[in-house]
Amino acid sequence: LIAATDGFAEARKVGEGGFGRVYRADALPSLPRVACGFAVKTALVGVGAQGLAELQSEVRTLSAACHPSLLPLLGVCLAPSRACLVYPLCRGGSLEDRLYRSPAALQRLRMLGFETAPPPLSSAARLRVLRDAARALHYLHTLSPMILHRDVSAGNILLDERGNGYLADVGLARAAEATAGAQVSHLSTQRIFGKPGYMDPIILNDGQASQLTDGFALGITLLVALTGRGALGLLSACDDALEEPDTAESIAAADAGWSAAQAEELARLVVGLAFVRKKKRMPLAEALPRLEALVEAAGAVEETAGAEERQCDLCYDAPRSVRFACGHALYCEACAPRVLERDTNCPACRRPALPIVDTGAGVAAQTTFVYQSPRARHNCVYW
Repeated sequence: LIAATDGFAEARKVGEGGFGRVYRADALPSLPRVACGFAVKTALVGVGAQGLAELQSEVRTLSAACHPSLLPLLGVCLAPSRACLVYPLCRGGSLEDRLYRSPAALQRLRMLGFETAPPPLSSAARLRVLRDAARALHYLHTLSPMILHRDVSAGNILLDERGNGYLADVGLARAAEATAGAQVSHLSTQRIFGKPGYMDPIILNDGQASQLTDGFALGITLLVALTGRGALGLLSACDDALEEPDTAESIAAADAGWSAAQAEELARLVVGLAFVRKKKRMPLAEALPRLEALVEAAGAVEETAGAEERQCDLCYDAPRSVRFACGHALYCEACAPRVLERDTNCPACRRPALPIVDTGAGVAAQTTFVYQSPRARHNCVYW
């Protein structure tokens, strides 16, 4: 790990969090090579006996959890002097950096390979990332024993180069253990977890983390994505629009292209997830289908957009000229092979992208999605 990060060089640092710093590594001899590279999360100082026990708990937690939108743990070094965790490198950066686009955020994105500042995430892209993170969080809540994340935020949702979202940094998560043979729905704790602005008042007042407190943090994340603003004090600042969700377009980030209907529905989800009274809150299991419906509706709108607006989702410089087997056209001919090198499933619908059914200017002039009959898939272009 020291060799792969050039001695944990500052030039390879791509982030920093509660556990420590994150460095980019291109290859590790003990792990299979991945096209995206590796992220090495390392503690700033020796972790000590208690820290090592917590790290071992995180390793057990991540090893037991497996979901397409949960960032997988690839390797671990439990040396007390400098403990490290190894994950796939998400070259799309964090949702927080992609939303705020501050000088520090743009510097981190440059470290991940962006030669120029990426364009603002569209409303459809934001919804897809939020949907992915919500699916992963709901999965954690359905495990037995249940796993609470306890640090959901825009900074802990990462994007790969295809725009898929991953829920990351489960370092503060803890399995909710059953006591006296009964299934528990909350976790009492004397330690405070979470970031300012995302932390549920229930945790501060009652010391109890639960599915609902995770849901509260997700609700704040939805509001951050809608407005493009920081979480601290955001709920109060948007109070008027949240009381009347049909006016939520007034707080929506202008550079995302939110429609009035999208803003209103997202505001209603924020209110449901982050309601002051716990008994009136919306369960994540109820919010997730509504978020998925927003994503589907956004995809339908994209299909009717003009061809000049349908640029490659990776480079943004060329038309989407490659049609996947599932029917989606998302990338240009130069970028599609790079995307498929890592994963041969379509990022939009998760169905197989191969074989390629069509390429060229004709694809660019069509809508983003075109239904592919079995016969059409049979007469296809193989890559």
